Amino acid sequence: MDIAEYKRAVIDLRPVLLILANRITRNSEDAEDVVQEVCLKLWHRCRTCGDPDNLEAYCVTMTRNLSVDKIRKRRPEGTEAELMHTEEEAYLPDKLMEIKEEHALIHRIISLLPPLQRQILRMKEIDGYETEEIVEITGIAAEAVRNNLSRARRRLREQYLMCRKKSETAEYLRLREIKQEAL
Repeated sequence: MDIAEYKRAVIDLRPVLLILANRITRNSEDAEDVVQEVCLKLWHRCRTCGDPDNLEAYCVTMTRNLSVDKIRKRRPEGTEAELMHTEEEAYLPDKLMEIKEEHALIHRIISLLPPLQRQILRMKEIDGYETEEIVEITGIAAEAVRNNLSRARRRLREQYLMCRKKSETAEYLRLREIKQEAL
């Protein structure tokens, strides 16, 4: 690929890559950085290894991967305790207590999931792994990962809603009892 072909390819692909990067990163500056890096890597690839077989697929895949990397780098570093300390400064005590109770409830429900579902859910939702990475780590098929993740999410949602409903019912009964005592 010569410089003229490269420029044409970049001019044609850049808008599509920007849209994709912006959707993933949700930040226009990060999206610009990602697309610029894709263009540089494409040029380097063309110079060293030759043109990719499918230029658009190659660029789209690279854009997706670099965007995900950009998001992972953006995550705040630190322990859960440090993150909770940051949250404490932002909320009033009663709201903070609700948030802590919600976190504790979700963690309890996750701990009750079957081991494989628990592992896959944590890897995907908490650790931020992609499905392909989970497949490599666990050694199970991609379809099995998706099925287990779906089952884990469904079970988590059902258990969470059931616990919330019980909690709301108990709170309603407690308030009704207090109201009757006041009369």
